Amino acid sequence: MDFIEWLESLRNQGMKLGLDNTREILRRLDNPQNDFPSIHVAGSNGKGTICSILSNTFTLNGIKTGFFSSPHLCNIEERMRINGVQISKSEFLVNVEKLYSVCEIYPKIIPTFYEATFLIAMIYFSSSKIERAIIETGLGGRLDSTILVNADCCILTQISLEHTKILGNTLSEIAFEKSAIAREGMPLISVWNDDENVRKIISESVSSPKLMEWYKPLAKQKMKDEAVALANLAITKMGLDFKCDDSAKLTIWPGRMQRISHSKELEILLDCAHNPSGVSRAFEEISSNYSNIKNIILGCTEQTNIEGFLEPVIEYINSNQIENLILTEPQGGRTESVSVKNLFEIFSSKLIVTKIHLESSPIDAIKKGKSLTNNATLLCIGSLYLIGNLLSILELDSGDSMSILLK
Repeated sequence: MDFIEWLESLRNQGMKLGLDNTREILRRLDNPQNDFPSIHVAGSNGKGTICSILSNTFTLNGIKTGFFSSPHLCNIEERMRINGVQISKSEFLVNVEKLYSVCEIYPKIIPTFYEATFLIAMIYFSSSKIERAIIETGLGGRLDSTILVNADCCILTQISLEHTKILGNTLSEIAFEKSAIAREGMPLISVWNDDENVRKIISESVSSPKLMEWYKPLAKQKMKDEAVALANLAITKMGLDFKCDDSAKLTIWPGRMQRISHSKELEILLDCAHNPSGVSRAFEEISSNYSNIKNIILGCTEQTNIEGFLEPVIEYINSNQIENLILTEPQGGRTESVSVKNLFEIFSSKLIVTKIHLESSPIDAIKKGKSLTNNATLLCIGSLYLIGNLLSILELDSGDSMSILLK
């Protein structure tokens, strides 16, 4: 039996809301998710950043820590780490086989691909006897498999309109789905939302007002700084005696404001910005910290509001007289890419001096970007799948390259 082939075949299941299959498989596995306490994180932007900082903080304080995240950039093994190091391919295969064996018990259960990766992580963490887990929600919260972990603290990052076909068409509906991760009697730490009704929904998800803690971001605050502040608030609320500031300095979350010195003449800046609020925050940070960007590679997947998604990009390009915009199409994602032709139609009438290049293949896009960029920074931004494509093309997709903890 080719167990990896079996796992890949689960992609055909698509996305299925509901917890019944995951709950039953966990029961067959003797509920490995209950063998350790977890911090559970949901939200629209910044989940991975705060999770990676928390993971490294507990690790550096001598606590064996598992970290589950999704989706992955380059390799599926990135989704499950212990003390910052992703699972080895051999260990991964062993745990896939364990999952397969319990799924085959009558009556057979066919999990989705996402459910399977979560279950493999729980098997791996339990057998490795971790002491703490940091768990990133996949989509929403209320019906996400990760809600079945034993959480003693929950964190809600910024909420924005995303996945509206699944989570709802309003911020209030999305807030309801995501804040449902709150656990009875456990603290919930949330980024402040200016919408009073959204705040009301989030507050009502906890069993006591004393368990609710709000964090108000500072104006134009870096995403990483916001994540540190939010993580510190959670750790304080849990009654722990350490902080995240030092570990944050040693944390790299691949593909998120990631700087790569490609040569003496070329620096590459990579960032995954997958929704309007995320891309807006990204360009605020880029404007404040990078003055030497002349060329941009951009590719994205389908958006509920593509015009809103691209508005901050257009504003940045025109304000900074960007010389070249290279449009491309992310490869290998579960969501359809926006074609370079469709992107061109939007950009062509709105850019003032910038030359637009169409390179549907990411490998051709990065070649073009490198050829045009000299003594400057090449910004690559858009879909997580695009950033994964580029990391693989740049041969920065190995386990060492994808480490989240500086050595």
